Amino acid sequence: MKIVYGDGHRGHAGAEELMYNRMVPMFEKPERMDQILRQLGRTGLTEIHVPTVHDLAAVHRVHDRRYVRFLETVYPRWVAETGIEGFATAYVFGMRGMRQTPGDSVQAMLSCYTFDVCVPFVAGTWTAIKEAVDVTLTAQALVAAGAHSAFALCRPPGHHASQDLAGGYCYINNAAVAAQAFRDHGAARVAILDVDYHHGNGTQRIFYERPDVLYVSIHGRPEEEYPFLMGFADETGAGAGEGFNVNLPLPKGIGWGPYGEALALGVARINAYRPDVLLVSLGADAYKDDPVSAFRLESSDFGRIGKAIAGLRMPTLFVMEGGYAVEALGINIANALTGFLEA
Repeated sequence: MKIVYGDGHRGHAGAEELMYNRMVPMFEKPERMDQILRQLGRTGLTEIHVPTVHDLAAVHRVHDRRYVRFLETVYPRWVAETGIEGFATAYVFGMRGMRQTPGDSVQAMLSCYTFDVCVPFVAGTWTAIKEAVDVTLTAQALVAAGAHSAFALCRPPGHHASQDLAGGYCYINNAAVAAQAFRDHGAARVAILDVDYHHGNGTQRIFYERPDVLYVSIHGRPEEEYPFLMGFADETGAGAGEGFNVNLPLPKGIGWGPYGEALALGVARINAYRPDVLLVSLGADAYKDDPVSAFRLESSDFGRIGKAIAGLRMPTLFVMEGGYAVEALGINIANALTGFLEA
């Protein structure tokens, strides 16, 4: 398996997030990548490729241009407008009835283009966002050129980001950008399997009215888990996209039994769709000790996930998403990839 990784994400660090009634250090931090790289090396997955620098054309195929420009400029605008260094975050969020077109105020931009307090901006955030895109598109190009599989080891993650909204640690939807790139380079049908514990509301929103990208997500029930307002089983697509959005929500506390059943359903749906290529939004936060989830998967279960995906026998691009039990994260990701390769 070809692995693409770069160190440009490291400057996206040092911010805090609101967790219930207190501010805590971000769970999404550079050490996550260190653990994954270390464990990949131990398991012999050492073919690391340096990302190629891309322009923003592929990003603009998925995301609003004004939104992308906001991501690129928000931190220096914040410092210039407020005189405050450290990290920038919104304290008002746009709601129904409010205008959704911000003026020149960085506060208005933050209110318009973010939907929660889990997307802070620091001096190195844009560099990390851009390199995550470069990592993903480099891996996408390897698969498009004939590689059986590749892993975009990128950070920050992306599946909560929609066309013009950041949230849940996500700014640019890396998997969605790659899916569109596959379409633009000749793939007639693309499937995305999202195994992150949290529903990929951004990915769903981007492709909800399209039949050319099938989205299948296994995640915590939105009645009781983030992002709360999307991810219900009856959200099946709209218009031409009706039937091409598959949500498989599961209750808190489940282990491999119910999870494996949902995974089998998702795999069967993908197999019936017959895509030219499969993307996997590879989150490992379904793990039993993850601090921001409530599933109970064991580390060995991630190998089962990889094996089930391999059964599809499709060109496959894995894109890194969540997973915040840092000590076990490398093991869980390596298990998923080796399970895939050894099936």
